[in-house]
Amino acid sequence: MKPNTLAAFAAVAAVVGLGSAATPTAAASLLSLNAPVSCSGFYNAGSETFPCSNVDDGKTGDSGSPSNWSFWLSPGGTNTGQFVTIDLGAVDSISSIVVEDTHNRGYFDRGTQDFTIAVSNDDVHFTTIVTSAFSNSDWQNLTDLTYNVSASGRYVEFTAVDPNSCWGCGSVGLNEMSVFGAAGASGTPEPATWAMMLIGFGGVGAVMRSARRKVSRALA
Repeated sequence: MKPNTLAAFAAVAAVVGLGSAATPTAAASLLSLNAPVSCSGFYNAGSETFPCSNVDDGKTGDSGSPSNWSFWLSPGGTNTGQFVTIDLGAVDSISSIVVEDTHNRGYFDRGTQDFTIAVSNDDVHFTTIVTSAFSNSDWQNLTDLTYNVSASGRYVEFTAVDPNSCWGCGSVGLNEMSVFGAAGASGTPEPATWAMMLIGFGGVGAVMRSARRKVSRALA
């Protein structure tokens, strides 16, 4: 095969990425820190409040002060079905979720046991990606639980569920939920990406046609 024919095949390989090294995957980023949070309700004693916005403030260990606690508590006497929903702001690729229970400082009268974590693109239709529970030890020691997942969504929702929704059973709550992944990497190419791909495919076709003509002339 002539040198110019080899060069043509090399050009094809370069366009389609044959023999090239894989692009490294970007390290997962913390997507949820201080993102907007909604919930089914929160405990408000007047002098003390435990809003759902506490679940992604980056503070753990049931820390804080009467006007600035780090954890969420649902209204007194509520448990099953109570939830918090973090809005990531865009449909992101999610690779892991870390959650930490609350035991209401040292009172041990509130906390979640059985729970689910679900994702949604529209805050209406949710898909459950984690079904799990905090053990009694997790609850007492505020142990972080990490779930490696492969999902995408804008909204991430933590919900206390049956059959045993709570420890302490004064109500449920959560200290922190951290969502990790890649911002804006939902797996659907952006319009500009599609355009580049189409240009690339067009280039592949042109180079391959040229290569075939050169091969034919070389063999003639």
